[in-house]
Amino acid sequence: MTKLSQIKLKIGCADFGGLNPLPDVRPTFPDPERDWSDRNVSLLDEDDGLFTDYGDHPGAFPYRLQDLYDRSTQKRSVDAVVLENSRLKAVFIPSLGGKLWSLFDKRAKRELLYRNSLIRPCNLAIRNAWTAGGIEWNFGFRGHSPQTCSTVHTAVTALSDGTPVLRFYWFERVRCCVVQMDIFLPERSELLYVRTRITNPNAEVVPVYWWSNIAVPQNEGDRVIVPADDVYTSKGPDIAKYPISDFRGLDMTYPLNCIIAKDFFWKTLENKPRYIAQVGKDGYGLLETSTSRLLGRKLFVWGNSNGGRNWMNYLTADNEDGSYDEIQCGLAHTQYECIPMPPHTVWEWLESYGSITADPEKTHGNWNDARAEVERCLTRKITPQKIEELLEATRPMAKSPAEKVIIRGDGWGALELLRLEKAGAALGLMCPHLDFGPASDEQSAWVSLLTEGTVGEHDPLEAPASYMYQISWTVMLEKAIDGKDSSNWYAHYLLGTIRLYEGRIQEARRLLDWSNMLAPNPWATYCLAVLSEKTGDREKAAEYALNAYRRHSGGGSSSLAAECIRMLRSAKKNEQLVSFYRSLPVSLKRSSRLKLYCAFAELDLGHIEAAETLLFGPDGNTVLVVPDIREGEESVTRLWFLIQEKKGVPRDSIAEPPQNLDFRVAARSSELTD
Repeated sequence: MTKLSQIKLKIGCADFGGLNPLPDVRPTFPDPERDWSDRNVSLLDEDDGLFTDYGDHPGAFPYRLQDLYDRSTQKRSVDAVVLENSRLKAVFIPSLGGKLWSLFDKRAKRELLYRNSLIRPCNLAIRNAWTAGGIEWNFGFRGHSPQTCSTVHTAVTALSDGTPVLRFYWFERVRCCVVQMDIFLPERSELLYVRTRITNPNAEVVPVYWWSNIAVPQNEGDRVIVPADDVYTSKGPDIAKYPISDFRGLDMTYPLNCIIAKDFFWKTLENKPRYIAQVGKDGYGLLETSTSRLLGRKLFVWGNSNGGRNWMNYLTADNEDGSYDEIQCGLAHTQYECIPMPPHTVWEWLESYGSITADPEKTHGNWNDARAEVERCLTRKITPQKIEELLEATRPMAKSPAEKVIIRGDGWGALELLRLEKAGAALGLMCPHLDFGPASDEQSAWVSLLTEGTVGEHDPLEAPASYMYQISWTVMLEKAIDGKDSSNWYAHYLLGTIRLYEGRIQEARRLLDWSNMLAPNPWATYCLAVLSEKTGDREKAAEYALNAYRRHSGGGSSSLAAECIRMLRSAKKNEQLVSFYRSLPVSLKRSSRLKLYCAFAELDLGHIEAAETLLFGPDGNTVLVVPDIREGEESVTRLWFLIQEKKGVPRDSIAEPPQNLDFRVAARSSELTD
């Protein structure tokens, strides 16, 4: 009999450190007048029809960044939910966006996913924090989901035959859509089913993005098999299309053939089952299949290079190599695009996950034979017709209330319901069968704005709880500033962040200046620093950032200190940067990111020994580890090379950097031919 249970997963886990108090308003909002057809199309065929760059949303705003974590871990108890039958055991973590942490094949006694031994966030997601391994669910806009390191609403219900169902759901704040996932594992089933329901309750077309991101162990001889003959991938700033088994002379159906970090998006064939499989030399591996709506399939590799292997190690325990790649499935052919979703519409699909045991001679032989063998194994488990029928048969369950909510997510869905009710809108568009619970302190200013016409009183030195980017709330803020909040620094600040994010510079400046006039505060001052940076005045940006830091009680937050040093570096004020760093409290000087910026400044000032000390520690043996190093960022590697050059080592004589400092995952001319 299938069991659903709640457990405490004992696992090494880093301290996530809370949320960054500063709004993510640095990215530039897309120009509505831009011609989005100005790239990529020349390298594609007229029938490819990609929605290239449609629906871009730069940065995380209005979400707050999750970038205050560290790399040290300790054993913690993490809430998890287990679905288990006689053949599979699936472990989910609601606080990681409902991530499927583990999928274990009981009969083969083998883990099907890459299961990370730690919960250690790294900087790869829209909000920065991201964890490697398992299967994550990415909805909204391009990138790893804003919910990927956040708790989602978690409930339990059942199919008509009593089979337990695990339900995850949340309200996505940029698209203003509802995501619902119902997950079930019938007794004796060889497949775990994930039924997804996306609701667009808006009166407008919404750009929608969905990718299920599946991490699988990467072993010598593994092959990825998809119903496709061609693959899309990047070629410089453009998108090109290659034959599936001939990317620059390499067969990229074998992940370890690729030296560099790369995305490969298969152009799946029409009238074929939707699936992707990764099989080992023995023909055993993971199989994913879905209903027809999920068109896209993808392979991501870190690359078979020192940098790629270092990145995979960086994402897991220090004593593990962490070798994995990602096979994915999505709504569009590629992740360069979103898909337009009509107003007042629901989209549904069903995925399934399980093992495959295929004939290795066929799966590692001719491409057509390999596909035929996977499809033979697939149809023994479920046919395209049967999975479509199962999607339809489970619709009544998906539209019914859950039996019990076991874990609460955030209060943004509750706030949206309050807004719709106040506006007299039809609440049926917001999935009345889902219980979004009450609004919380994070939404309190917006509840006050909705019900009282004011965001309320706030301490200028207290970190703002939240931001908003939704037209109806912007209109309410404008009305409040013309009324009850005409002298409220906080209301002017909140509207100023919106205008700054939109790139409406003059209006943003007026609102932020007025916020500071009403009550001097570090938050508006910081935004004025960003505004100066956007307009090209880097010296003024650094000045504003320093003022913001000084205005914050207790010497300023770590986030403000980091922005001061970044902007001082950008303004080439190296002496001031080093002086500022040395003046910081010991707790802030420990920050590896601040040490990194300071090391570059010391090097520019000719202080080679000081820079080397920051990189290797006073003992010369402690390598600088930057917890929030960004995917693709090579700053630590570049610092090492610059130190060698400053020491007078000829460029062509510089050896390769130490393995743990090598984050280069891009192509080298000596390694690739076009």
